[in-house]
Amino acid sequence: MARAPDGESAALRRWVLREHVWTEVLGGAGFTGIRVEELPAGEGPRAATAFLVTAERSDAPV
Repeated sequence: MARAPDGESAALRRWVLREHVWTEVLGGAGFTGIRVEELPAGEGPRAATAFLVTAERSDAPV
């Protein structure tokens, strides 16, 4: 559980998708330069590996 600013426990929602799914979905939506960096899991029974996904889209407003 994550902590809210007041210290209360709060659920943290995650999208649990594999690297190839992110690249396919983003590529299909017109994104290019897709990069996926794996952030290893920490210690503990609920630790989970995460991905940092970045991409570019040329028609996006600046």
